[in-house]
Amino acid sequence: MSLDSNIKFLHVQRRRIEHDKWCEGCSIGRDPGSIYVANWIENYAGLYRMAWNNSLCKGCKHYRECGLQVLPACDRYDEY
Repeated sequence: MSLDSNIKFLHVQRRRIEHDKWCEGCSIGRDPGSIYVANWIENYAGLYRMAWNNSLCKGCKHYRECGLQVLPACDRYDEY
């Protein structure tokens, strides 16, 4: 995987973690903290990487807006 592809992946993975952490915080009524992030990485990072590798997002110029969804098909796909 190229450096550019890794940078894209890390950007969307960070956004996904922030999104999921925010949703969890809304659910429990407080910030779930850094433990939530560590648990997310332990439990989901590998699956998220596989989803990214199988998604159109890694080659799409819209990856910053919607790439955190790691979709295998997308109407917005526009090659980078």
